[in-house]
Amino acid sequence: MTIADTLQRPPAPAADPLPQVVPAGLGGALAMLVDVLLALVPLLVVPMLAATRLAGTLAWTIAGLLVLLVGWLLISDVTRTGRSPGRRLFGLRTVASDSQLPPALGQLVRRRVIDADLRAGRDPLLLSPLGGNPLQPTTWAGWQQPATPGTGSWVLVLDNAEQVAIDAPTLVGRNPTNEAGQAYALVSVPDLSRSMSRVHALLEPDTDCVWLTDTGATNGTRAASPSPSGGTVIERWLRPGERMAVRAGGAIHLGDRELRLVRSNNPGA
Repeated sequence: MTIADTLQRPPAPAADPLPQVVPAGLGGALAMLVDVLLALVPLLVVPMLAATRLAGTLAWTIAGLLVLLVGWLLISDVTRTGRSPGRRLFGLRTVASDSQLPPALGQLVRRRVIDADLRAGRDPLLLSPLGGNPLQPTTWAGWQQPATPGTGSWVLVLDNAEQVAIDAPTLVGRNPTNEAGQAYALVSVPDLSRSMSRVHALLEPDTDCVWLTDTGATNGTRAASPSPSGGTVIERWLRPGERMAVRAGGAIHLGDRELRLVRSNNPGA
């Protein structure tokens, strides 16, 4: 299958969805008010500085710089975690409306965001597994070859238990997008630590393996794959642009996130 034959598609919907995301409503405005008041707290130092007979202009300059510093810290909190003191007080999380990840500064300024009420609905960053019992995060400390490996389609299992079918060349990252002329399938993985690049790796399914390519990710790509005989685990870092075969049961480390490749038990899938 060539790139031209692939179709762009979002990750498959959950079979057992969690409760819906509930908009914050008035709580969002109240949380913003709390954050604004916190940012203005440094202005209280002006009278104290004036009492020291410091020049009024200098006192206001110092207070203004402190306001900017506190405001920047609050905004950084929102763009990194979707939270802030006001949002934590009212049980809210702010995410980008298109990706449901913590918003970038531009999205926050243009209000292309959703304020989710975590007390009334689900956290937008919490994903739901595709049917069956949730899988536990994988670890190679006790790795062993599955007793009855599947023979069907390839499935990527995230460390938050979400499962995504890999049936076409697929870009994986924090917020992957296709460049001009590309038509890859896209899989977005929430990553609050930002250890994963926006476009981190390319996965290409084959008959007996999935080809993994590092797309130049900042924090690198590491893979651990069973050997063709299944008796040895081969683990190594990939250089930018390097391609490696990962077989069923293999683990892929993208930044701080660990993903696992398995095959479904349906040969016709």
